[in-house]
Amino acid sequence: MSALNSMKQTLRPLGFYNLNDNTLINAELSAYAMVLDEISSYLSEIERERFISTAESYGLSMRELIFTTEQNEKIIQERRKILLYRTAITPNDFNKTSIKKAMEIGGITGYIIENPSQSTIYINCFELADSSSDKEAIKSMVEEFLPAHLECIFDFSNLNWDTIDSKNKTFDELDVEDLTWDEIDNYEKI
Repeated sequence: MSALNSMKQTLRPLGFYNLNDNTLINAELSAYAMVLDEISSYLSEIERERFISTAESYGLSMRELIFTTEQNEKIIQERRKILLYRTAITPNDFNKTSIKKAMEIGGITGYIIENPSQSTIYINCFELADSSSDKEAIKSMVEEFLPAHLECIFDFSNLNWDTIDSKNKTFDELDVEDLTWDEIDNYEKI
């Protein structure tokens, strides 16, 4: 209900005011209502932007800036999902399952290999949800969820056993190529 209708409805039972459309009282109430409707709209927007689950613009942007950069290129639901995950981290979430979830939130498909004896984690990121994403930004986001005492090695090559196996070549056929490890990582014709 608009502010004008609400004020008229409240004043009408008193019987003191002529609330017809052509009166000075109506003009005065209309002026008040115009400002009150604008304030009401602004307060509704603030209420909406206050919560991640209902935010649509600056409520998301301001929170994203706390963690990294604005993610305006992503759809609102994806932005909310990332923020809800990031704000729900507890001290018990620094494990392989949580790191895997952080990778998925960051748009990484891959796997994790733990090496506790050397205090390292190897993360093979063989597919990104958005291939144009900044790998360093994604790496920084995932590193925030890693235990600080562990070194993390990121591998963004798409070389994995499934890729090699899909080429239907024998090891002898691959060995004839005589490639270095760096050449293998970048070799598309395997």
